[in-house]
Amino acid sequence: MRSDKPADILNGKLEDELEKIDHFIEQALYYSRLDSFSKDYFIQEISLETVTGASMKKYTRTFIAKRIQVERTNLHDLVESDAKWLSYIVDQLVANSLKYIDDHGQIKFIGEEDDNEKRRLIIQDNGVGIKAEDMGRVFERGFTGFNGRLHTQSTGMGLYLAKRLSHKLGHDISIESKENGYTRVTLHFPKKNQYHTIART
Repeated sequence: MRSDKPADILNGKLEDELEKIDHFIEQALYYSRLDSFSKDYFIQEISLETVTGASMKKYTRTFIAKRIQVERTNLHDLVESDAKWLSYIVDQLVANSLKYIDDHGQIKFIGEEDDNEKRRLIIQDNGVGIKAEDMGRVFERGFTGFNGRLHTQSTGMGLYLAKRLSHKLGHDISIESKENGYTRVTLHFPKKNQYHTIART
């Protein structure tokens, strides 16, 4: 719970702004490294519980300040990916959820596996959602959409980078949303023996 003391409020606002600056700098750095991706990845088994937990820890201040409820389900599965790049993708998706969710909202982290041994990580929030007419463009570079224009901190780069990096890792990413209802982003991981098909373009 945030203090009502003026000094504490000022410090909190300063920390918020510094966090935003760090986020923008990180986006710029990862964008600049897209073309050199093929020289900088290492595929290994990664715990979905670990990678989502690290992202929650990174944004602890926002989770606490907005009193976000968290639900974590079936995250014991291991997936094959690059730890650094996958963590960045998950961070982008979590940051996006936190940006468009109201105080006392909810974020769910759900792991799934289908009969073909393909695994999925779902990150779902009950935020403002996405307008139907914007859904087809959410992964475009620089596209912020109607709700993004209402939030001046939106760069339109988060989902674009998440999509590009997912494809480079041989993953896929999809999104479902209902305005004023929810947004559900799903990371799709292939079977463990399919990483010879990783894209490098």
